[in-house]
Amino acid sequence: MGTAEEFDGRSILIASGDSGVRGFLEKALGARYGVTAVGGGEEAVELIGKSGFDLTIAETALPGAVQGAAVLECAKSRDEFAETLAISEDAGSAAAAVNCGAGAFLIKPVDASELLNRVEKMLAMRAFHIKSLLLMKNAELSDPAAPGGADDFASFYGFTRKLTLGLEISELMRITLEEANAKADAKFCAIEVCLPDYKEIYSMPRTGEADKAVLEAAFAENWGGAFVGISKELFQSGGVPHCVYKGRRGEFSAGAYRRLNFPLAVTGETIGGLTVWIAANAALDERRSRYLRVLASFAAPVIEHVYLDLQTRTKAKTDSLTGIANHRRFYEALEREIARADRKKSFFALLLADIDDFKAINDARGHRAGDAVIIDLAKRITENVRAGDAVARYGGGEFGVILPESDAAGALALSNRIRESITEAACAGAETGIPYTASFGLAVYDGNRPMKKNDLMLLAGNALGKSKTEGKNRVNIL
Repeated sequence: MGTAEEFDGRSILIASGDSGVRGFLEKALGARYGVTAVGGGEEAVELIGKSGFDLTIAETALPGAVQGAAVLECAKSRDEFAETLAISEDAGSAAAAVNCGAGAFLIKPVDASELLNRVEKMLAMRAFHIKSLLLMKNAELSDPAAPGGADDFASFYGFTRKLTLGLEISELMRITLEEANAKADAKFCAIEVCLPDYKEIYSMPRTGEADKAVLEAAFAENWGGAFVGISKELFQSGGVPHCVYKGRRGEFSAGAYRRLNFPLAVTGETIGGLTVWIAANAALDERRSRYLRVLASFAAPVIEHVYLDLQTRTKAKTDSLTGIANHRRFYEALEREIARADRKKSFFALLLADIDDFKAINDARGHRAGDAVIIDLAKRITENVRAGDAVARYGGGEFGVILPESDAAGALALSNRIRESITEAACAGAETGIPYTASFGLAVYDGNRPMKKNDLMLLAGNALGKSKTEGKNRVNIL
């Protein structure tokens, strides 16, 4: 078995005899991971023998004598915690690869988003296994002969196993709080997350349901040592989300508390804290304190990982110029809204907007002026839509808006309101202002008469095209 020091948690080997598949996998994964790609099984096995990889992806059918299943088996024999993913033409050969030890499989043609999601979870599970082994080798928990040592070892292993199955933030917090409550026999526990883009607090009573106001009163009385990166003023102003979970069966009883804090730190940098509130007349012995310190040390990198993953996924679906959704998130939202309308037999409207003569603006005033116009239109659209409407930039000067439960009349009124707001005042993105107009196309989706996403986009696109050919700065609906 390889050791944690040999791997960086991001190294991937791809073995595929199909240059198209190999290129697709390299492009899909290369921006986020260290990728090595080969065309045959013999070369893959040779590389695994030299250095090993955190994840090996192999097509089941490879040119030459060494097939995909053998490549994946080689990766597991070198490191039992290495992850392996088979890619196959059909379910039968994929199932055979799994029977030979592949951790998971995908059927061609492979979807990029499904691939990224699967790879991220597999690498996260590998990291959890290695970190849990390293922590359990720590002298604080590794001596089964010590009083309570065997129970602590078993409890911690159960905790880490749960984390490998719960990679969503809400589930991670619930599992960690539940474990801390049980081990400390606490009244309630809280986790503070203090990362550059995320400041949040999660709390849970050991038993029953706790009123959020009661817990926040306890926070206020003990703020100084309970939270390390969130100020009391920011929290009380409503600037920090606070999620309260329900505890195990029983009743929650408020009272006087003692507070103990266990920092969440990653490579020496504090990213938050686990705070335990026990009854004022209770005590926490060294054994339980030690367990909670180790629990916090393990949970910290996991918490950082899921938030960084959230940040990555959010940025991947956000337009960097305007801050609104990009084309990927737009199409995902459109698919969800079509499914909802089909299920409920309801209506929604799709609005497409395009800046008129956008190329001319760029040519005459430069790309900075063009960017200013794009930002201005995004602002005018978002100021006029409802909270539940989805707004995205899916092209250069092109925007899409999904209007749930909206009929033709409502969508037309909204479109004209946005259009008129543009013509009434020039873009404020430059010192002298930049006058511009936009054209709009509308289509209404009827859940009683389902159509495909691409057909709906074509309908709205044709309406937009009609607005352009009729003189621009207008709205059409088809």
